[in-house]
Amino acid sequence: MNLKSKQSASFFFASMFLQLPVLIKLTLLQVQRRKALFFLFSLLAFYLLGEWFCTGTFGENVTKGVSVGTYFTLSSLWVTVFLVMMTSDLLRQDLDSQVHTLWLSRPLDPLVYLAGKGITLLILVVFFLVGAFAIHSAFAIEVPWDFLLYQGTMFLSYGFLVVFALLITLTANQTISVLLSFGLLLGSAILDFIVYNGVVDGSAELAENQKLFVKIAYWILPQLGTVYYHSGRLLDGKVEDPLSYGPYSFLQVGVWILLLKATLIGATRRKEI
Repeated sequence: MNLKSKQSASFFFASMFLQLPVLIKLTLLQVQRRKALFFLFSLLAFYLLGEWFCTGTFGENVTKGVSVGTYFTLSSLWVTVFLVMMTSDLLRQDLDSQVHTLWLSRPLDPLVYLAGKGITLLILVVFFLVGAFAIHSAFAIEVPWDFLLYQGTMFLSYGFLVVFALLITLTANQTISVLLSFGLLLGSAILDFIVYNGVVDGSAELAENQKLFVKIAYWILPQLGTVYYHSGRLLDGKVEDPLSYGPYSFLQVGVWILLLKATLIGATRRKEI
């Protein structure tokens, strides 16, 4: 490592530890002004109403309240919408108002500036999920620790969506970022269903080269849909052998996050933000 790279690394870590708390605080204020906190935490009120008024039937047993599976599914979808919309919106707002130039005129690494956006949103997600966990724990017979466990695996998808939204917003615009994020999530969910459930292998209408193309797309593209689906299935206890399904997708999405971060580094250097 030469002297220049050592100085660059030391500058990055120094700006991260000194400026990141300030960036998080200012991003929180920015999120508050956008009324996004109300959107995120409003679901907790619906959970409370559900625990008081909803009932469910499991065989001959009638239970009161909301199932942990419903908590998981609704929370995952709610967080996904929040992250995709807010990540691109916060960065687009700064780019339009040129606020980022004021920040970056200081001794601040551009990646630390972008990290402040993403980390703030993920911190808010943690508070939201802990709130959902606390509400369900207050009404459930047993403490639903599995909810936190499998929402923890979901942070792979959440982190991917944050980095992906930052990259596309920076290189294109907010609209394309939102459309590509939701399109990628929907596409990966469809691929997960048709490949894992054997729909492709059992199709008589597809040629062998077409089946191969679909399978290659499934194994290479970010398996966000697989992470969503498998985490929920594990939570419901519907996967007989947990090791047979999911670990590759968790690892694969983690690798994709690293690739997106490397691309984001290049994008910040090219745009000179």
